[in-house]
Amino acid sequence: MKTLKKGGLSLAAMAAAALPLAGHAQNQTNVTLYGVVDMAVESFQTGAGHITRAESGVVAGSRWGVRGTEDLGGGQRALFVAEAGFNADTGAAGQGGLGFGRQVFVGLGGGWGQLTAGRHYTTFHTSLATYSLTGLIWGNAANYFRDGSVLRANNSLRYQSPEIAGFTVRGMQSWGEAAGSRVGDLYGFSVDYAAGPWTAGVSLMDRRTTDANTDRYRVAGLAYDFKVAKASLLVSTRRDDLPVATSNDGRFYEASVTVPVNPAGLLLLSYGAYSGQARAQTDAKALSLRYDYQLSKRTKLYAGVSRIQNQAGAAFTINTASNAGPVVAAGSRPSSVLAGVSHSF
Repeated sequence: MKTLKKGGLSLAAMAAAALPLAGHAQNQTNVTLYGVVDMAVESFQTGAGHITRAESGVVAGSRWGVRGTEDLGGGQRALFVAEAGFNADTGAAGQGGLGFGRQVFVGLGGGWGQLTAGRHYTTFHTSLATYSLTGLIWGNAANYFRDGSVLRANNSLRYQSPEIAGFTVRGMQSWGEAAGSRVGDLYGFSVDYAAGPWTAGVSLMDRRTTDANTDRYRVAGLAYDFKVAKASLLVSTRRDDLPVATSNDGRFYEASVTVPVNPAGLLLLSYGAYSGQARAQTDAKALSLRYDYQLSKRTKLYAGVSRIQNQAGAAFTINTASNAGPVVAAGSRPSSVLAGVSHSF
């Protein structure tokens, strides 16, 4: 009993000694746990058959993460984000099983902007998500036609300026880290301008895939808020240095409109088309309608229908916010009808 009492007193003394330090850290640092769990039931027609499935991350990627800031004084701050994706239908990790596959970075910020290092969303992704209303998620044509391999970049630095006279500039550099080679290197830049109901922007990104090839991505977007509705148009192109037989040259556009139906509802109408620039019969069109209803600040119900019409040489599928859709055959006309719930915390 005496020994236990001594141990208890020692632990109490240690805890009391730590309190001032903990209080000091609390005054300086703000750390938040956050996340989203999103699930839907989907009826999917591939063109060759029917699939009924429970699907995770449809209109919001299921995830959990921690983010924090520390006040360094003088308007400067340190910051970090560590965010992991997961599939709520199976419990498996997202992004190929990476520990923090969605994004993880650390850096500094202040009146001059924000500079971070780690695994980031590319500036190209940010531009696509900005001008495809509601983002790169189920129901947006841009999410079906985009190249999913360039939405995030490892080993990267990313800078974002403060808004100055309506302009916001972003830039990033990612290194392939291959000795004596630039293969894997990626560079991105974007600029956006906002004035009243108008928003406009352009973005460019280059990625070296081999010693002989560079993929070049471009996007331009324009949006206008009519108050009773918001409309947006984006156009994106991809060019490479590959022979015609293996080239992925192409362009696509998406025109989207969101209409508030009532204080809690939002209707999305999206139409888009892809045009293959290197090979014949690789065009496609996509049309979607989705309705979102906010039950509360954190919980949303949604339902919609989406369809793609592929030419004989195209095989685009209906992707969700987190995952690629079911594989479809070239020339097919896949369609999806679903209803789901998304809860953030």
